[in-house]
Amino acid sequence: MISDQKIAKEQVSALDGNVDVSDLAIGNSRIGIGLIMLMAGFVGVWGCICLLNGIVQSQNLQELGRGIFTALIGI
Repeated sequence: MISDQKIAKEQVSALDGNVDVSDLAIGNSRIGIGLIMLMAGFVGVWGCICLLNGIVQSQNLQELGRGIFTALIGI
């Protein structure tokens, strides 16, 4: 009877260790996703600033259209 209790205690402690490892893995993935979202936000803000800068520097609507068309096509 005593040996059965020791086995049960070892099994419970082994399961407890697995739970801690999975919580750590979930925490690491949340940090990674958060960093990716932060960098995507920086790129989006940078793109909006560049677009506004291009609009401000264009002399007329035709030049603005030509610049946007050239940027999209790449020619």
